[in-house]
Amino acid sequence: MIRGIGTDIIEIGFIQKAMEQSKRFAQRVFTENEISYCENKPNKYQHYAARFAAKEALMKALKTGWNNGIQWKQIEVMNQPGGAPVIFTAGKVKERLDEAGITTIEVSLSHSEQYAIAMVCIQETDSNIK
Repeated sequence: MIRGIGTDIIEIGFIQKAMEQSKRFAQRVFTENEISYCENKPNKYQHYAARFAAKEALMKALKTGWNNGIQWKQIEVMNQPGGAPVIFTAGKVKERLDEAGITTIEVSLSHSEQYAIAMVCIQETDSNIK
């Protein structure tokens, strides 16, 4: 059963400017795995922006906001071998998902030259469905 849906769109230039003005921005928002992935891409800011949007979209789907110990790096957006994005969680974010009975996080990312967008759907397993 779907428990929440979230979407977020962001200007890639916003992320680029934030990262150029402060080296701490990337360290505060992105995991080492995300940084390594994005830094190896020709248009790295598109990939950073898509991950930023996915983190925001997950928090919108969960309906909790960025409070009570939830931190950016507790959400990691990576890619499966075939390229499909996947979200991993840790800490308070994982606790909130577990408490809500969320067993599946679906994520879709897209970007153009100026914008990145993410859509997240969180689901719980319906024990009546076999």
